[in-house]
Amino acid sequence: MNRRILVNAGLGVLVLGLGVAGLVALFTPRQDPYANLPTTKVLRGTLAATVTASGNVESGITASLQMPGAGGVITRVYVKTGSQVNAGDRLVRVDPTSAREQLASAQASLASANAAMTNATRGRTDVERRSDAASVAAASQALTNANRLLSIAEESYALVVQQQAEIIAPLQAAVDDAQQALSDDKVELARLKAELAATDPSDTGTIAQLEAQISQLEAQIVTDTATLTAAEGSLAQAERTRDTLVLQARQSLTAQRASRDAAQKALAQAKAAVAVAQQPPNPGSVQAAQAQIDAANVAVDQARRALDDTVLRAPFSGTVSTVNAVVGQSAAASLGSASGAGGGLVTLVNPDGKRVVAFIAEADVAAVKVGQEAAVNLPATGLDLTARVVSVDVQSTVTNNVVQYLTTLALDAPPASVKVGQTASLSITTASKPDVLFVPTSAIATDGLTSYVIKTSGGKPTRVEVTTGMTGTTGTEITSGLSEGDSVLLSNTGGTGNPGLFPTAAQSSAR
Repeated sequence: MNRRILVNAGLGVLVLGLGVAGLVALFTPRQDPYANLPTTKVLRGTLAATVTASGNVESGITASLQMPGAGGVITRVYVKTGSQVNAGDRLVRVDPTSAREQLASAQASLASANAAMTNATRGRTDVERRSDAASVAAASQALTNANRLLSIAEESYALVVQQQAEIIAPLQAAVDDAQQALSDDKVELARLKAELAATDPSDTGTIAQLEAQISQLEAQIVTDTATLTAAEGSLAQAERTRDTLVLQARQSLTAQRASRDAAQKALAQAKAAVAVAQQPPNPGSVQAAQAQIDAANVAVDQARRALDDTVLRAPFSGTVSTVNAVVGQSAAASLGSASGAGGGLVTLVNPDGKRVVAFIAEADVAAVKVGQEAAVNLPATGLDLTARVVSVDVQSTVTNNVVQYLTTLALDAPPASVKVGQTASLSITTASKPDVLFVPTSAIATDGLTSYVIKTSGGKPTRVEVTTGMTGTTGTEITSGLSEGDSVLLSNTGGTGNPGLFPTAAQSSAR
């Protein structure tokens, strides 16, 4: 009995506890998924992309130099074996014609893109508005003139028809009269001849009289026939003249009607063109124009680099030990003839300098170019130095199935304390853009092909789609969607986005 009471009491306590827990869960507010995420500001400054590697210090610098660009026909060699050069001095030039044409074309495309942006964003000027009004007024006046000329043509046509009818009418009456006279005379002649035939031959007096009348009437019929022929000729000539004049008048009337119709169409087109021109800027057109400008700027930068790359310059000061470049040959042909003789167009040596050699990963080496600056740190001493890339091997080195490329950098004025063999950490600047907006890459998430951030304003998170540009070591460029100083959330996923923290479009609409 006591055990049953205890069991029932325990069950009651359990049910009560579950009910309380349910109420607590029901009335406890849901946790904000963004509550614990850190924030950062949109910054403006220089964004750089770097490639990192580690290597060792070596003595002496030897660089087999090749054209930094696509090459071409060598037009000038500035040095010879034994020449002393300073960093930045010209060594070899290839024909720059194609590079200059590409730069001019890229600059023209940029100018066109800027003009398109101007047209997409600016309203109509006073001059253009006056021109619009003048074009509509001119088209309206042209229609008025066309209507006036059409009225004249209609009146002229009616007048020609009336005048020709007045000319034809009496001529037609003359023909009708001549036909009637000839017909009457022929009837009378037939009657006289019948009467002559019926006359008694002995009645010579009557016969003579009838014969005289018949002879006179036959002569009259000849006259009537001539009169009818002349009248018919005059009528036919008048009808031909009438037909010609009426046709000309009708053609003129048709032409004036066509001119009137064309003037009406021109006026409608002028009004429509003015209506289109006076519309406010279309956001889509502005965005498209900005995209064209961005693409054109990239093309101009690339073309400028291509033109700069038609000159091979000394990456450091030293002595020219070998010159394989030959004027008139292509850079590739000169390299082919240099097999076994240094492997470059020019070989530059600085026996007093120090260099750092390092292996660059296959995924990074495409961005590394001769002449790029690098920051060098010697971990053993904590010394920070600067260097410049002087050569990148064209042949890879494979170690444990890892493909790498040996890269040589010349140290800039290293102190005597730098020892051969010291370990060096490198950070090579492969790209740099000044005065751009950027955020940490981890602030950007993706939804399909769309990039977005979570912008916070007044403590409220809002998804904002952005357009990105260059991805650097310290962040990613923002070309549209944000302004300097905006506050955005950072994801915990290192830049790939987290669907739980940064909801997709479907999840956002469901909230």
